[in-house]
Amino acid sequence: SKYILGFLGAVALVTIGYLLYQKFIAEPKQVDATEDLFVAQQNFQLATDATDVKKQDSLYTLVLKGSEGKQGAPGIADQYSGTDAGNLANYYAGIASLKKKKYDDAVKYLEKFSSKDTFLSAIAVGAIGDAYSQKNDAKKALEFYVKASQMNANELTSPRYLLKAGQTSLTLGNKSDALKYFTEIKDKYEMAPEAQGIDALIGMAQ
Repeated sequence: SKYILGFLGAVALVTIGYLLYQKFIAEPKQVDATEDLFVAQQNFQLATDATDVKKQDSLYTLVLKGSEGKQGAPGIADQYSGTDAGNLANYYAGIASLKKKKYDDAVKYLEKFSSKDTFLSAIAVGAIGDAYSQKNDAKKALEFYVKASQMNANELTSPRYLLKAGQTSLTLGNKSDALKYFTEIKDKYEMAPEAQGIDALIGMAQ
């Protein structure tokens, strides 16, 4: 009975410790992270909506460096890793880094991001492909384009990354794979913008 009581006592201590951690450390940390992220999130949305290239560039800089007394997305991602806000900050930091041509940083943050959102998860993986493409690593880019095209198959992201996969395959001289990706767009996503002109691309791959 002594052993049983000891075991139960240990379980109780672990449970109480976990509840105290959640109450006094994890929850306040999440609140702080969310408050810091709000400004970065606003700048990111403004940058995404901006049509002026210079304005867009300066806004992505604010996403990375911070503004209004709040730190940028990379700092939030690093300081609050393990929170929902920290996870989302990885996405903002990754995309902003890609836009600012900081490709290694883009890969670093986007690889840390995870989401159950159908579109966001595929866009993050596809963006890693874009970063490798800009680094002139076509093989690595292709790997991520294919992965992104297969994630949660849908009309928005799948044809986008199938097209990039096909174009990258052509660059690598692999016409058979390019043909496969282009044909999939034609067969499955004929209403997508990427399907326009797909016959010409199929002809190039044949």
